[in-house]
Amino acid sequence: MNARFNFSDSIKLIKNIKTSGTITPSSKILIDHLLAPINFAKARRIVELGPGNGCVTSQLLECMSKDATLICLEVNNDFVSKLNQFPDERLQVYNACAANLHSIIHSLDMECVDYVVSSLPLALIADDTVDSILENVSNSLCPQGRFLQYQYSLAHYGNLKKLFKHVKLRFTLRNMPPAFIYECSN
Repeated sequence: MNARFNFSDSIKLIKNIKTSGTITPSSKILIDHLLAPINFAKARRIVELGPGNGCVTSQLLECMSKDATLICLEVNNDFVSKLNQFPDERLQVYNACAANLHSIIHSLDMECVDYVVSSLPLALIADDTVDSILENVSNSLCPQGRFLQYQYSLAHYGNLKKLFKHVKLRFTLRNMPPAFIYECSN
């Protein structure tokens, strides 16, 4: 599947701004910076929260090992339909809120995951839901696991610092809009 930018993607993103949080797909530069901390040779269980149109999803699938699994949680039905068109057996798509992450990975007989990659627009989500999502992420990571999140503001930086032992912050201008990238670990 080709996840390159096209006009219809922007129309869908604008129409669904409350769940997508943006009006344009993520740039290749942002995706590269977001995924840079992942050791794809060792990662076997990766979760993507808020995959939207699949631009990050396609890059994850391209880089992942053949025996790795990618679990995507997406609340928007249009995006779920698009993700289900990816012809890759390693991809498992759930029409579910990210706050259900911990229960979903346990239903798959997984104790933890290696990486959680998130495009969720945290600034547009109710604070109690954000707290639940971040707690689920923290509780779902393996001991050496990483949570990778990008945002267009620093609104939830304090939440991340309280919940995760280590929080690295990077910034990229080469996206519209420019974005902050968080790398968090316990």
